[in-house]
Amino acid sequence: MHTVLAVAAITLLRLIWLATNQPNLYADEAQYWVWAQDLRFGYYTKPPLVAWLIAGTTALCGDGEGCIRLASPLLHAATALLLGATARRLFDERIGFWTALTYATLPAVSVSATIISTDVPLLTAWAAALHAVVRLRERPTPGRWAVLGLALGIGLLAKYAMAGFLLSLALWLAFDREARTVLRGPGPWLAAGLALGLLAPNLAWNLAHGFATVRHVGANANLAAGPSFRPLMAAQFLGAQFGVFGPILFAILLWLLARRATWRDPRTRLLALFVAPLGAIMVAQSFLSRANANWAAPIYAAGTILVVHWALAFGRPVLIRASVALHLAAAALLFAGPPALAAAGIELPRRADPWMRQRGWDVLGRAVARAAAPHADARFLFEQRRDMATLIYYVRPHPRDALMWEPDGVARNEFELTAALTPEVTGPFLFVTRRAEAADVTSRFARAERVARLTVPTHRDAALTYTVWRLDGFRGYRD
Repeated sequence: MHTVLAVAAITLLRLIWLATNQPNLYADEAQYWVWAQDLRFGYYTKPPLVAWLIAGTTALCGDGEGCIRLASPLLHAATALLLGATARRLFDERIGFWTALTYATLPAVSVSATIISTDVPLLTAWAAALHAVVRLRERPTPGRWAVLGLALGIGLLAKYAMAGFLLSLALWLAFDREARTVLRGPGPWLAAGLALGLLAPNLAWNLAHGFATVRHVGANANLAAGPSFRPLMAAQFLGAQFGVFGPILFAILLWLLARRATWRDPRTRLLALFVAPLGAIMVAQSFLSRANANWAAPIYAAGTILVVHWALAFGRPVLIRASVALHLAAAALLFAGPPALAAAGIELPRRADPWMRQRGWDVLGRAVARAAAPHADARFLFEQRRDMATLIYYVRPHPRDALMWEPDGVARNEFELTAALTPEVTGPFLFVTRRAEAADVTSRFARAERVARLTVPTHRDAALTYTVWRLDGFRGYRD
């Protein structure tokens, strides 16, 4: 009960913050909202679950930023409780409580709980699958295999990184002789069938669209041109993990993974196997090309349990308490700091503002709508995915029939796949661009008129600046 109350209190504070402080959607969030207006089994860059979640929460409370993000704090609460339950089954009640509290206050979780992203449902599915594995370790039953299969399928619908769980599961079964006893009976086939059944519609969508999402994942890895060997990028990736997991916890986790004792005990070995493989792959990826800091997020599910267990079982509880206190202080600074400074008349420069990407878009949307008002006959046209997604949301009424300038015929995002401008659509258009001049675009039309040059200050040293053109008589991308 203490675990539930602690997680509920943190979640309630996050819900209150979302209801009263709503930074603008950043581009990916706006894109997911656009997807949620047209529910499908797949999208160019991601599987469909994030769009389905947004459709569900906005059906409950509307299309405001807080409602779009509502699933995030709730799912993070579920993840914390699942990890606490897993730690309790592996070790004891005390470790379960501190695991849930530690996860709920991780720096990355505090930030992630205030935005909507594919990582959020991925982590919940990963935690559910890990709990199912621990229960199977105790006694394999069809019901527990079914839970594992459902968690795997849902996780893959959230983000294909869930495949990393299968790698860790295979390694656990390979290196733990007793673990292989869980494979007896029809349970594994039941789990595989459920996972594939859930994923099948998305696979069918990919098949119909040339495996667009799979190709995007490969392109994101950026290895097609061959390895580039970037030790500085690897160092930056590792350094970022101290911020994602917290400096104390990440240092302990690295040390635990290097200890032989961690790999001797069956319980801690299981946890380590759900940390080390994916972590090693991400470090290698960052060394050979690049890796975003959040790509390693799933390792902190088992990693949190592993670190909390060591600290509490071996007489170092002060490290966990210090981490939680440090993370709560950092969260207070992040969420209360900018409003307090603004109330005191202190304006942060852009680089010092933690919400720098989420300022000014609502104002820009209203300015674009005013510029567009005399041109009701024109459809919007954009040349950048981020601009198109964000302004479809912030221009009212939402210009959901907007088109994307796509001259080379190669789709690289959802808009280029489904809303590319084609030669048979001649106009008129309102072309919104960051550029003051865009002759490569405007010259392809019979008539081009600059409508407005818009500047929206976001910070004392930064602004959003866009040009709006009216274009008509599209002549095609080339003669």
